[in-house]
Amino acid sequence: CLLLFLPFLPLHSFSFLVAVSSWSYGDRAAVVADVTPDWLQGRVAFGGIQGAFAALAMRAAVGPELPLRALQMTFVASVDPGEARAEAVVLRRGRAITHVQCALHSGGRPAAVVGGMYGASRESKAIADMPMPSELRLPAQLREAPYLPDRMPGFLQHYRQRWAGGAVLYSGSPMKPSSMWARLRESVDGDDAGPGDAPLPPALDAPEAREANVVALCDLPPSPVMSTLVKRAPGASLTWLLELLADPRTVDPRTWLMLHTETRHAAAGYTSQTARVWDDARRPVAVSHQTTASFD
Repeated sequence: CLLLFLPFLPLHSFSFLVAVSSWSYGDRAAVVADVTPDWLQGRVAFGGIQGAFAALAMRAAVGPELPLRALQMTFVASVDPGEARAEAVVLRRGRAITHVQCALHSGGRPAAVVGGMYGASRESKAIADMPMPSELRLPAQLREAPYLPDRMPGFLQHYRQRWAGGAVLYSGSPMKPSSMWARLRESVDGDDAGPGDAPLPPALDAPEAREANVVALCDLPPSPVMSTLVKRAPGASLTWLLELLADPRTVDPRTWLMLHTETRHAAAGYTSQTARVWDDARRPVAVSHQTTASFD
């Protein structure tokens, strides 16, 4: 697992994040982590865990007051196994909005640039809901997909998945949206346990850990365009914009999240895709936009 320690939290595991070293001073913070093989996607770190790592460093810099509203990430180079470092700095604190920037380094070189926008709530007449499609079945109605070590990236061992729709990857099928329920495997013991059925491990109950969990999980679904391919091909996320519609610190890690993903356009080796995210009470949680590259 990734290892880190945030100075304003007690020293304990986050299940997928464990203490190593960090510091914070005023509007700046840095966190050092050890990326281990169980969080790899191929030979490099899963992009979601990179986002979670940055979210923890930015939270350490900005403080606990404001909810995370948006995260913007550009993947510059790979985060390899071994030591990685996230350095965050507050760029501006306004009356309602705070902007934070974070740089990830791996092997002594830049690996990602991340921006975080934190904003206070306020009264507004601008209201528009994002209802979950009624035809999507709930987790209890679906079978859980097994983790197959020889056929799946290592980081998937940390997640439970229940597919609700979409074509099989690398099946040469026409492209259509994919729908999957997912949650962190370490958050519960039983397959169908939920927030009211099983105690949450204390390591995951810290607000910062809940936030990091949501960020990581929102990068989980593969691009639906992969269903049109007939053989496995490498791919990579290049940019990621994650818009948080609910304070991720209020999302219990035991809750299933629905990730409904659509590819908007694909050409010249690049794809544009959007995932809409709800919890199992059908509450909107996030919208995730990505530019990805495929090497088929």
